[in-house]
This record gives sequence, C-alpha cells and structure tokens, in this order.
Amino acid sequence: MALTAAGGGASDSLLASILMIFVSEIGDKTFLIAAILAMTNPRLTIFLAACSALWLMSILSAFLGHAVVTFIPMSWVSIAAAVMFLAFGVKLLQEAREMDGSEIAKEMHSVEAELSEKDAAAKSQMAMEAGEAGDYSAEAGAEKFNVNVDVDGDRSVEAAGECNSGSVLDSLKNLMGLLLSPVFVETFVLVFLAEWGDRSQLATIALGAARNVYGVTAGTILGHTCCTGLAVVGGRLLASRISVKKVTYAGGALFIVFAILYGYEALNLKGIA
Repeated sequence: MALTAAGGGASDSLLASILMIFVSEIGDKTFLIAAILAMTNPRLTIFLAACSALWLMSILSAFLGHAVVTFIPMSWVSIAAAVMFLAFGVKLLQEAREMDGSEIAKEMHSVEAELSEKDAAAKSQMAMEAGEAGDYSAEAGAEKFNVNVDVDGDRSVEAAGECNSGSVLDSLKNLMGLLLSPVFVETFVLVFLAEWGDRSQLATIALGAARNVYGVTAGTILGHTCCTGLAVVGGRLLASRISVKKVTYAGGALFIVFAILYGYEALNLKGIA
C-alpha cells in the first residue's frame, strides 16, 4: 500500500506531484498569463508574483486534502481520488483527440484580450485619479516649499546621523515597493484566480489526501516554480513550439495511471478492513 497517506513515501509523492503539475500547467492559462505579462513588465516581478500565488495555492490545496483524511476513512478518500483522476484522464484524452493544433493560439489571444481589457480599465482609473489630484498637488507643493525653507538647517544636521540606517530602510522600502507594486499585485491576483478551481488544484487536493502531504506540497511548489520560470523566460516561444495535443495526451495517460493506483489501494484497504 505504497500510496497511503502514512505509507506513501515523500519521494514518490514529490515525483508524482511534479509530473502532475508539468502535464497540467504547460500551456495552461496561468502559464500564458505569466508569459504575456513578462513581455512588458520586469521578469523578476512577474516570476515572484506568479510563484507566490501558486505556492500559496499549493500549500492550501495540499493541506486541505490532508485534512479530509481526518473526517473521512482512507478507503473512501482513495476511491474518490481514483474516480476524480479517472474522470480527469478520460476528459483530457477526449480533449486531446478533438484538438486541431490551434488551441494554444486561441488561448493566447484570449488571455491577451483579457489582460488588455484590464490594463485599459486600470489606465482609465489612474487618469481620473490623476485629474482629481491635480489641484491638491499644486497647493501641497507650495506648502512643502515653505516647510523645506524653515527646516533646511536642521535637516542637514540630521542627515549625517541617518546615513547608516538609511541603507537598511531603503532596502526594506525597495522590497515592500516590489511586493506592493501594482504589477506584482495584479499578477498575483490574476494567477491566483486563474488557478482557483483549476484541474491542477483539484488534483493537488486529491494527492494531498491520499499521499504524503509534505512531498505533495514540495512537489507542486517545485513543479509550479519550474513551469513559471519557463513561462517568464521564454513562454511565448515555448508555447508556439510544444505540441499541446501531445502534452494533453500525456496528462490524460498520467491521470488514468493515478486512477488505477488509487483504485488498487482502495481495494487493498477494503480487504484489510
């Protein structure tokens, strides 16, 4: 019973999770979001934002699945996991058979249109806010000039004492500026929402319930990190070169293998009970 939550090895769970993420995420919507945003924004910011969203989702999903075992017998968890993976596998094989090779281009255009719409709405909102803040900025500038004139002598003395602490504060400000930047927040929200309810999230919940939760968590985090790195570095080129049909076939086959393994485990658990 190598697949049980207690007996399933962390290394096996790690490998299974990495494979599941690769066949689920390459060419997926979250992959394309990171790839497109990285073309017009700092790649490091996009990478960290997308990874943060996917890491959080991986941890929540894996431990949600692990918590299920507390309330539901392990045999039923294995049966549910087998049924879910079988349904996903059959659906993936059916989708792969119906693909004509243009799916990745269609999905790319769909994501680009969605991002362009959100960007236009954000720019419109910023323009409105900038217009409202214009009058206030002029008044504040005059007041700031008067204050600077009054305290210029005191500030020149204080500046020398704050030189050492300034570098630490600047580093902290830069970090907070990155984490709270509009690009980081927008990417985080877009990726998190795109991943919510996705096939890979549901599969992570199932793996977390039936296998070693720490191995599943580490595997999904590593898988998402590698996929996001590929997306940010050369996602558009990779998406145009890979065969989504073959990846989908591979995903369907892998999910059916998972279904068979969990079904076999469920039978063993029923026999012992």
